[in-house]
Amino acid sequence: MKVVRDGTLNFRHYKWGALVLVVLLWVVLGGPFYIVGPEEEGVVLTFGRYTATTPPGFHFKWPWPVQTVYKPSVNIVQRIEIGFRTLSNDPPSYISFTNDKDMLAEAQMLTGDENIIDCAITVQFRIGSATDYLFNVRDPEGTLRDIAEASARLVIGDNAIDAVLTTGKLEIQNRIMDMIQNISDEYGMGVNVIAVQLMDVQPPLPVSAAFKDVATAREDMQAYINEAESYRNQQIPNALADSVVMVNTAMGYSAGRVNTAIGEAFRFTALAEEYRKSPGVTATRLHLETLTTLLETVTITVVDESAGALTHYNLTGGAQ
Repeated sequence: MKVVRDGTLNFRHYKWGALVLVVLLWVVLGGPFYIVGPEEEGVVLTFGRYTATTPPGFHFKWPWPVQTVYKPSVNIVQRIEIGFRTLSNDPPSYISFTNDKDMLAEAQMLTGDENIIDCAITVQFRIGSATDYLFNVRDPEGTLRDIAEASARLVIGDNAIDAVLTTGKLEIQNRIMDMIQNISDEYGMGVNVIAVQLMDVQPPLPVSAAFKDVATAREDMQAYINEAESYRNQQIPNALADSVVMVNTAMGYSAGRVNTAIGEAFRFTALAEEYRKSPGVTATRLHLETLTTLLETVTITVVDESAGALTHYNLTGGAQ
């Protein structure tokens, strides 16, 4: 009886020990439960094959190697950095093409007019399909970085350096974003590209001063052009107004002279007709009219010869 009792105790001891060992292994291998965060999506693999997608919350699973769970962040915007890397956000710390050789090699690109330019670019994206993102490409983030860098080099290579530095940035960013999205869709990566931004675009450091001089000269040229256009826009309306005034004045003067000439012609014709009818009377009347016109414009002074030159009479103003 004693031997049997000891065997039973040993069996029970081993049974509980085995149960504890199984529980410990289960916990060590991942446990029976997992939690999906609010910005995540759970992707469940059973014996290595995709079987389910779980929403945020508390879920049950079988331990490895039966089931494995991946939890990609599908509800947050992620970004890829080209030509620089963010080391810390608090306090902000970066390495870029200005202080790192690897970043410089990544940032240097060739423009369409065969100039070298340094570009720091960010690509913002969100995971659209968790299963495609996890399983269609071996290294999705690295692949997306390669796609973004290749697209940036291709688009910048189609543009002159002036467009990249100044006026063409928006169009270049949109073209790069569209190209990244199209290539990602062809690969089935399951990402949605939200934005592409040219953070810092500079000519190489050895020629930076020369580019600044060129940019300054271009800005001065544009300022002169704007000033000239402003002066032209101010002077042209004034000139048009003056020309209208001069034309109207000339037309009024012309009409006055023509009408006066016509009136004089009619008057001369009428006098000629009257002279033909009565030459003596008409001639006398014309003589008197002429004297009347002349006498209205002159001053008549009568001098008495016997009284001397100092005594004279003004017919209009009285005796002097």
